Amino acid sequence: MKKVSFLVVLLIFALNSFGGSALASTFTDLQEGQRFYEEMVYLEGEGIITGFPDETFRPDEEVTRAAAAIMIGRALDLDGKQRDTSFLDVSADQKASGYIAAAVEKGIIQGFEDNTYRPNQTVTRGQMAIFLSRAFELTVESDASFKDISPSMKSYTHIKRIIAENLTQGYPDNTFRPDAKVTRAQFSAFLARALDDKFKVEMPPAQMSYLKDPSKVYYYESDYMGSFYMEYPNEEYDGWNLWDVYTDYGYGYEFGYSLLEREDSEGYYLGYPESEYYMDLKYPVVVGQTWGTGYDDEIQYVITSTNMTVTTAAGTFDNVVEVTSNDELVTYFAPNVGRIKEVYEGYTVTELTQIENQ
Repeated sequence: MKKVSFLVVLLIFALNSFGGSALASTFTDLQEGQRFYEEMVYLEGEGIITGFPDETFRPDEEVTRAAAAIMIGRALDLDGKQRDTSFLDVSADQKASGYIAAAVEKGIIQGFEDNTYRPNQTVTRGQMAIFLSRAFELTVESDASFKDISPSMKSYTHIKRIIAENLTQGYPDNTFRPDAKVTRAQFSAFLARALDDKFKVEMPPAQMSYLKDPSKVYYYESDYMGSFYMEYPNEEYDGWNLWDVYTDYGYGYEFGYSLLEREDSEGYYLGYPESEYYMDLKYPVVVGQTWGTGYDDEIQYVITSTNMTVTTAAGTFDNVVEVTSNDELVTYFAPNVGRIKEVYEGYTVTELTQIENQ
């Protein structure tokens, strides 16, 4: 066997040590723990983002259409040599001109009807969807639907494509917010996900949402609270949907009855303002899925059915999920409605009785 010198062994060890350590950013305003830090560091290492002369990246600033063109152009190795373009407001002396011209040639970006590109305008989530869908030639469309997008929108199919590719998700209130402005950090995350699968955000396949529709009012009868109803005041509470709960005694917040609701790739959660929250339903929704409350794991839950049809006073619901706990409580969840019924020892203790439009 050929011997390896001690110096070579040391060199290999040193290289592996450096290679195995976490990459660090050279930007002075990026630190570990920031949202999308790993994605930005990845793009920096690939030479896709270079930042500003003062060695900052400014992650919370809004990303411009010019900057988006540069980042996409570098990611796709397009010709970024500065040159004249077909747009009235993009000349050869502008840094992004080459990438804008190249992206136009590739059919990735388009200008406006007045023959301008508007390079300093902020990119919206809808525009971001168009850019990335075209840049990476996405064709598969998600069947996810958001209440604030429609087929008449230019970005409609592109939004459904980037959702299918797991480049982003919608918001807990079942909106995509296509007109919301995108920051440099957010755009970096979307682009990193398109380039490397490890950054993608994934909901379980065909995962339904169990968030309530904010445009509806939900009425219940309960052995615990009597008659009450939940109404969404179009407010968020630190990233949660805040529902006002009204009881026979008046507005619920004064009595501690306001509820928080949110959903992510791990599950569906309920909580209380300035108090604890718990997982109401763990994803993926499959028979046999189990979890605990988090603060009292003596109570365990298991999904015992995922395709039931359940009727309450509010109507008949399909694709209902049945969750059984070890304390003999059985709870039923309907897509886009959430909890519709609770049964204890064969007796209904809570039931959804009516759904109305606000």
